[in-house]
Amino acid sequence: MERDEQIAKLTSWVTGAARGPRSAGAQRAGAPDDPAVSGPLAVIGGPVAAGKTALLHRVQERTAEWGVRLLSAATSAAEQDIPFGVVEELLRDTADAPSPLPLHAPLDGGDFVPAPTLMAVHARLAGLAAHRPVLIAVDDVQYADPQSLHCLLYALGRARSTGQELSLVVTRGPAAGATPPAVLEELLRQVAGPRLRLGPLSARGVEALLAQRALEASRTGSAAAGARNAATLHAATGGNPLLVHSLLDDQAPRQRAEGAFPAGEQFLQNALICVHRTGADGLRVAQGIALLGDAGSLPLLARLVSAGERTVEDVVAALRDAGILQGTRFRHGAVHSAVLESLAEDAVARLRRRAARLLYEAGAAPMAVAAHLLGHGPHSLDEEWVPGVLSDAAHTALAAQRVGFAVRCLRLAEQCSRDERERLQLRANTAKFIWRVKPSAWAHALQPLNAALHRGILPVTESLRLVGGLLWNGWIDDGAMAIQRALEGVQGRPDAALAAELRGVRLVLVTTFPTLLGRMDSALGPDWDHAEPLADPSDDGVMTAMGLLQGVLGSTPGPRDRAGADEALTGRAERILAGTRLTEESHVTVRACLLALMYADRLGAAALWTDRHLEEAAERGAPGWTAVMQAMRAHMALRRGELAQARRLAEQALEELPPHGWGVGIGMPLSALIEARTAMADHEAAAALVDHPVPEQMLQTRYGLHYIYARGRHQLATGRHHAALTDFMACGKLMREWDMDRAGLAPWRVGVAEASLALGNREQAERFAREQLAEETGPRVRGLALRVLAGARPLRERPALLERAVTLLQDEGDSHELARALTELGATYERLGDAAQGKTCARRAWRIAEASGSREPGQGAPAEAAVPSAPPRAVTSAPEPVPVRSAPATASALTDAEQRVASLAAHGYTNREIGAKLFITVSTVEQHLTRVYRKINITRRQDLPVSWDNDVAHTA
Repeated sequence: MERDEQIAKLTSWVTGAARGPRSAGAQRAGAPDDPAVSGPLAVIGGPVAAGKTALLHRVQERTAEWGVRLLSAATSAAEQDIPFGVVEELLRDTADAPSPLPLHAPLDGGDFVPAPTLMAVHARLAGLAAHRPVLIAVDDVQYADPQSLHCLLYALGRARSTGQELSLVVTRGPAAGATPPAVLEELLRQVAGPRLRLGPLSARGVEALLAQRALEASRTGSAAAGARNAATLHAATGGNPLLVHSLLDDQAPRQRAEGAFPAGEQFLQNALICVHRTGADGLRVAQGIALLGDAGSLPLLARLVSAGERTVEDVVAALRDAGILQGTRFRHGAVHSAVLESLAEDAVARLRRRAARLLYEAGAAPMAVAAHLLGHGPHSLDEEWVPGVLSDAAHTALAAQRVGFAVRCLRLAEQCSRDERERLQLRANTAKFIWRVKPSAWAHALQPLNAALHRGILPVTESLRLVGGLLWNGWIDDGAMAIQRALEGVQGRPDAALAAELRGVRLVLVTTFPTLLGRMDSALGPDWDHAEPLADPSDDGVMTAMGLLQGVLGSTPGPRDRAGADEALTGRAERILAGTRLTEESHVTVRACLLALMYADRLGAAALWTDRHLEEAAERGAPGWTAVMQAMRAHMALRRGELAQARRLAEQALEELPPHGWGVGIGMPLSALIEARTAMADHEAAAALVDHPVPEQMLQTRYGLHYIYARGRHQLATGRHHAALTDFMACGKLMREWDMDRAGLAPWRVGVAEASLALGNREQAERFAREQLAEETGPRVRGLALRVLAGARPLRERPALLERAVTLLQDEGDSHELARALTELGATYERLGDAAQGKTCARRAWRIAEASGSREPGQGAPAEAAVPSAPPRAVTSAPEPVPVRSAPATASALTDAEQRVASLAAHGYTNREIGAKLFITVSTVEQHLTRVYRKINITRRQDLPVSWDNDVAHTA
């Protein structure tokens, strides 16, 4: 392919050589007109495997057509030092010679050839040329021995002067780094002739080659597929014909048709041959490029492989011409790997170490140096600069989200460090990063630090920073020891930095591990908090966020108005979240702010920010962060009645991080899953989760409160009312003792009221429900408390309480609890004789329950189900009068649009859902409902007649 012009030139040259000078004026039969004879020597040059030898063979094939005698020889680098090797090969078939040539006469030294030898070789060639033209063909002339080249130079010179028909055609490939013999340069300079240089195939040339091979194999294909395959092949081979054919030969027909060309054995073998044939230093330089990743810095590469810069430059150019390199990098990754694998393991280690040192001395980026140090391993890396470079590389990698690389750098730095304090610091950083990429291995990473703590060699600051990790893994006593050791190391009043660490630890204890708080406060004494503060405490995001979480959980927020305090705290939490990205330093800040929003019942904002940070954690490949936030997001979904989503998120959290990696934090996903399964009436699965072993230390933490409350919900739903009451009371006792008595954490009073109602203790149920309502709590929890309170009150009072509960729960979006409240409201209306209204509520409840994933909207100890069916004690002789509602107007008073909106609203659709279903705005929905209320003389959504359901299923 793409060799027609060169073939034509050589053919013309061969025919001219065949006629010779004596017959130049005569035209032989079949010879081209006016052949160009430019001299007795033709040179075919080009990169490795460009097709030079194939072109030479085409020339040799034509010699028989013109009556030319052919003498040929092929050389190799291994035979270059054999004197007269080429001459002997050229004349091996001249058996008609009268006497042997004196080729083995003693030489005076170097490549000097005695005159008798020169004359004898010329005489032999002249004798052959006397009968017919002689064409000498030498392949890879750059490897020809100098003695033979002297003989050829002499013979051609004599033939030119005497008019003998003697010609020479040679191929010459790259010999990067080698100095060619002077006689070769003299031969090519003094003897004139055509000079041809073969280049690689173009993309079109590769496409033509593909078409030819397809034709030979009787296969056809579209032009588009051929162009696509040709582009792929050209990119992988640079158009090197040998490599193109090799890559094709390695493929199955199906792979070729699909345009996929994975590297096979033949391709890799020939690619390595190409590397070897670039010169004596070709493989060594290629190995250096493979090790460094590219050949961007020739001086560095030259120093690495201990070669001259000119040699390296020549080899790189030859590799580029041969299609092995593209620019400064390997074209094909498999060739890169094959060249690297050609190095022995000890050579790789030696070169990696040398590369790292050279890069460090040249001021290269720490990550570039670290890449070679990591490839070398810790052995013999005793230079003092190594740990520092690896530590710097780890921080750079972390900023680029390459956490796995950072962890490997820190581990190697620790192994190479000679300083005990430095090793402990590196180990602590490693443990911190491991939590992000492989949290299940975090406990193992903390054990060496814990051992150092027990030996008393861990610095005070590192002891305090270790507390959170120890407590998370349930090592409560070790956490207490870390605090104690740190306090023992404080001499006098702590400085600002140490005071900040102490405050941070105290906030962790206050918000999550309160059982250790007393020990810390007693050890610190009353005046510890008067240490010099930080210059700007607001700069410490973790401290601020933990303070916000404490403010939300605490029973004394400062201002007398709980709602106002929550507004201020959650507003600040959102501002922090808006300006914070997930990092090793900030993920605790993010978690604290998200928990503050959730416990303050700002569920919409909490879910929004959690989803955003979950996306960020996924982008950064941080399973530890993802699992913890999935568990929190499951609780948010649970509080909004999204049971299926809560179950899915909790299960994903437990899959992302296995139970042994959760430590005491397992209470978070496990409690969400127990509550979701219970609410979905999957009691068997919930029971299995309750029976799952958990760390005993978990019950001493905030996570334990979630777990105890969830277990109480399961006990209540499965009829174990006394056990449920015990759990709810225990949960409330701990929350009050720990100053975490916040319904957003666990509405234990509602649980106590429900369990009491199920046990028939209306008085206690009402007392705890009213106690919950008296607390400054959010609308959602008020709705829960009102629903339970209704069950404890006389029948006549229940509708008003339940309707208030429905309104609050609907506004807050808790679909599961809304379905429960509507179920009880429907049952109440039925008992009061309003069957139509009861039917409306029941149908809405079932639709909402089905959407939320609950199988039984009234399950979980409904208020009325647990109470005897006897009439209320206040009724003695006659039933209480029941107010009768005026019948609503008929649907005929409404327009079609108003009736469609009213029908959907009556079946529990929200305004947004109605707008989406009917393709109208929320504002238009509100306007329609306002007119509907006025026309049929009602004031509330709950009063919409469910009988207008004739077209709901087909609406929009």
